Amino acid sequence: MDKNYVRKEALEKRNSLNKNIASSNVISEIINSNILNNHNNIGIYYPIGNEIDIMRLQELYPNKNFFLPITRDEIHFVRYRRNDILLEAKFHTKEPIGEIVKRDSITCFLIPCVAISKDNKRIGYGKGYYDRYLASYNGLKVGICYKELSEYDVILDEHDIKLDLVIKG
Repeated sequence: MDKNYVRKEALEKRNSLNKNIASSNVISEIINSNILNNHNNIGIYYPIGNEIDIMRLQELYPNKNFFLPITRDEIHFVRYRRNDILLEAKFHTKEPIGEIVKRDSITCFLIPCVAISKDNKRIGYGKGYYDRYLASYNGLKVGICYKELSEYDVILDEHDIKLDLVIKG
């Protein structure tokens, strides 16, 4: 299948899925898997549309540092603490105010996915921000996706990042 076709189909299907149930399932899976135990600096995302919401992790892991993306010409990450001010930004996201941190200071990224291929490659919104940002990254890359939107048989590009792990809600 063509990546653009899969993206369009997945986005349409995602709108009919239950975000609250999927978000709860993903949070439970993260807790039960202990994947965050060895990471103190974690890149997360502010959910847009019907994306799975993982923001509650900040309450559950109060001693961890969380970082949210800001998008300009490229994506970067800024530290975010619960109740910090978030500004409305490009692509209907919310972004924190602060200094950009070095990518490699974040040891684990939880990455939103529109869909996932059978070989754990991420299908995003098509702008390539995460692909470029994480191209040479050696830390843990965890995709967050609805289970119904995973394991697509799709032809992807060489630059599409392969995820180390996918948590499905």
